[in-house]
Amino acid sequence: MKLSEAVELYIGLRDKKAEISKARKAEEAVVQEKMDKLEAKLMVALDALGGEGMRTAAGTAYISQRTSATIADKDAFMEHVKKHLAWDLMEVRVSKLAVDSYAEEHGDVPPGVNYRTERTVSIRRPT
Repeated sequence: MKLSEAVELYIGLRDKKAEISKARKAEEAVVQEKMDKLEAKLMVALDALGGEGMRTAAGTAYISQRTSATIADKDAFMEHVKKHLAWDLMEVRVSKLAVDSYAEEHGDVPPGVNYRTERTVSIRRPT
């Protein structure tokens, strides 16, 4: 197989994969919408019963709580953390972009960071 044929085949397969993924996501969205409507109906039914859950022959429906925490004001949050030494309110993660810049500037990565580079083949469409 010629290199140009391999590249053409690769682009075709990549397009097919994207098409399949898009179709799957559309199907999942339809199923999720139906699930969301059922969850709302179950919530109303459980609230009407005054309970937190109900066991049925088909399974158990119960109410649970999910929480989410995101930064609304970074400066205010950081000021609070520093003032109260509340470091447990934070998670430690490394920024790949910052490490890339650091490595470029210093010739190595900061201590305690795992860093790897791998060679890959990328395919671009003709322009």
